[in-house]
Amino acid sequence: MNKYLLGENEFDKFYDLYLYSFNRQDSLQRKRVFKERYDHSLAYGIMNDSKLGSGLFSIPFEVNFHGIDYKMNGIGDVMSAPEFGGQGGAGKLMNEALSDMYKNHVTLSYLAPFSFGYYRRFGFEQVFDHTQIEIKSENLPRIKNAEHGYVQRISIKDIPDELKKMYLDHNDLGGVNRAKWWWDHMLDKHSDYQAALAYDNDVLIGYLIYYNQDQTFYIHEWINLNPLSRQLLAKFVIKHQSIFPKFVYESPNPDLKSDFLEDPYSARVEVTPYMMARIVNLEDFLKRYPIQVDSLEKIYFKVKDTLEWNDHTWALAINNGKVELSNADGEGADLELTIQTLTKAMFGYHNLNSLADYGLVKGDLSKINVLSKVFVSEKPQLIDYF
Repeated sequence: MNKYLLGENEFDKFYDLYLYSFNRQDSLQRKRVFKERYDHSLAYGIMNDSKLGSGLFSIPFEVNFHGIDYKMNGIGDVMSAPEFGGQGGAGKLMNEALSDMYKNHVTLSYLAPFSFGYYRRFGFEQVFDHTQIEIKSENLPRIKNAEHGYVQRISIKDIPDELKKMYLDHNDLGGVNRAKWWWDHMLDKHSDYQAALAYDNDVLIGYLIYYNQDQTFYIHEWINLNPLSRQLLAKFVIKHQSIFPKFVYESPNPDLKSDFLEDPYSARVEVTPYMMARIVNLEDFLKRYPIQVDSLEKIYFKVKDTLEWNDHTWALAINNGKVELSNADGEGADLELTIQTLTKAMFGYHNLNSLADYGLVKGDLSKINVLSKVFVSEKPQLIDYF
C-alpha cells in the first residue's frame, strides 16, 4: 500500500484543503458531489502533523482512442496549503501517482493545468483544444422549420440510457467512456443543466445539454447523427433568442470553422487550450495503437522521459498490420524526441514532420516522414473535465 494514499478517515481533511486551496464555499451539495469523486478516486496526500499539507486525486477512467479502449487516470484537485507550499509536496504526489498508474496497467493520464510549464515537468503535454463560439441573439442565423421530427426538453436528471449510448458511440477521439458513477456524478454536480432530445419517428437522432448563466444560453454538449437533428436542435436553440441576449457553445472540436456560419463576422470564434495528456505506458500505447499503415520497416527512435520504463531507444516494425515493438537500448537511433513531442504526434495534435520543422524531432528526415504516417491525423476531442 502506498504510504501517500488516503482513506475514508481523511476525507474531511482533504475536503477542507480543497475548499481553502480553490476558494470554494462549503455547501451540502458541494460536499456530497466531492465525496462521490473521493469514493471513486485514489486520493493522495502528505500529512504535516495533524494537517493535510498537499493532496491530489487520481481518478480511474477508460477512454476510447480511435476504437481502442485504454485505461486513463485523470489528475485533479492538485493542491497544497500555503504554509506548506514550495516544499515539493504536490510534485512528490504526482510522481507517486504516475508510478502507481504504471503498476496498475494504466496507459494514459489527462489533467486540466493551472500551469502548462509546471505539468510539462512531469511529462504532460497540451493536446486538447476547445472552440468557443459566441453569438448575440440578434445575429443568430435563421433556421427553417423541419418537415418532420421533433424535440423533447427534459431535466438533466431524466436523460435516457439511449442518450448515454449515443455519447459512447460518438466518442472515439480520446474522450472518456463514461461509467455509470461518472454520469451520476456529473448529473449531480450540474443539477441545473437541461437536455434537448431530437427524434425522428420516435428514434433519438441527436441531443444537446445546456444551461443558462448571467443571461447567457450555454451549450455544454451537442451530438448529431444527421442534418435533421442539427436542424431540429439549432431551431430549438434559436427559439430562445427572445429570452437570452447571448449564446455560447464550447465545442470539443478545435477545427470548427466560422465559415459554416451565414455571416462569419456575426460570431466571435476562439480556439482555447483545454487539457493535457501524458503517455504513462508507451509500450502498451504503441502495441495496441490504431496504426495507419499495414507495414513499416524497422525504425529506431529514442524517447527521453522522466519515467524510466519509457526512457529507451525503441525498435518499431509493422508487418501485416501487426505492431512489433522492442527495447533497443544500445542501438543507433534514427530519430530522437521527448515523450511530450511523441504525445503530440501520437494523439494527432501535430504530425512528426511539422514537429521536426520546429526542431522538436532530431534525426533522419526520411525516417521521420515514414514514422509520421503511422500515427492518426485527426485531432483528439475531450468534453469532460476533472
